Amino acid sequence: MGSFIITDKFGVELYRSPAQYTSPFTARDTIGTDMGNLFATATLRPEVADQLIIGGLPKSRLPLILGLIGMTAVLIGTALVQLRREYELARLRSDFISGVSHELRTPLAQIRMFSETLVLGRVRSEEEERRSLAIIDQEARRLTHLVENLLHFSRSERQVTRVAPEPTSLASLVQEVVEGFAPLAAARGVTLQAVVTEGLVAPVDPGAMRQMLLNLLDNAVKYGPHGQTVTVGATRENGTARVWVDDCGPGVPSADREHVWDRFWRLERDRGSAVAGSGIGLAVVRELAGLHHGRTWVEDAQTGGSRFVVELPA
Repeated sequence: MGSFIITDKFGVELYRSPAQYTSPFTARDTIGTDMGNLFATATLRPEVADQLIIGGLPKSRLPLILGLIGMTAVLIGTALVQLRREYELARLRSDFISGVSHELRTPLAQIRMFSETLVLGRVRSEEEERRSLAIIDQEARRLTHLVENLLHFSRSERQVTRVAPEPTSLASLVQEVVEGFAPLAAARGVTLQAVVTEGLVAPVDPGAMRQMLLNLLDNAVKYGPHGQTVTVGATRENGTARVWVDDCGPGVPSADREHVWDRFWRLERDRGSAVAGSGIGLAVVRELAGLHHGRTWVEDAQTGGSRFVVELPA
């Protein structure tokens, strides 16, 4: 198996095996103080080393080194990707908080200003008083809509969102939402109109359907031009109920039509604009449609803007 040489602490050989081998597998160690500080040098034959190690000795260390380098590169790449995701998430959260804060601050400031005007009796006529009350009502509606979005977003994060579909007249529901949202749209110089099929009934959750329509209308009014006409439609096509909202805005580029439904995502042209947004409105629409086993998409509208479509089983 190998050769051995035993020496004392002064290097004097006390024993040498008859056969001596030259091999890189050589070890030298002390035998112990109880043996008078003797040292043993053992050399293992290369042929025996191949038999002792399962699979034999590696022909070269290069594959092992390359494997370790590759594994290290993969781990570094994974760490960099994870760090980038953490950075993107932190940025999205910051944008989300900033957008929500701005959206909350604006109606709260309006409500406070006009309520103080009424409390302090600074109105000069009944017409001005009615206008102040109307603005307070409009801004309170905006706050309610935003809070409902945030509550739904919180429930979806905890995966506790539920819908209770029931046979619902979509024509009546669309008319109700349009009439309720009209004052908010009028405050921004936007006109609303409804084009619905009478007698259209679909199994939907009325609250969820109302939330989807409000989000689509808010999106159309917020990003569309002043003085535009926004159309809300509902019809039956191929055994499904389709609800859509047409605007006269600049439209959505084809490459971004799937991304607009993602959470916290905004079009590049809107990121630096003064229009505040939480980035969750359309994401809420898609999630609620999915809970109804429906789908959503964006296409070009006949008005030149965009048409946001929600298709539900009828």
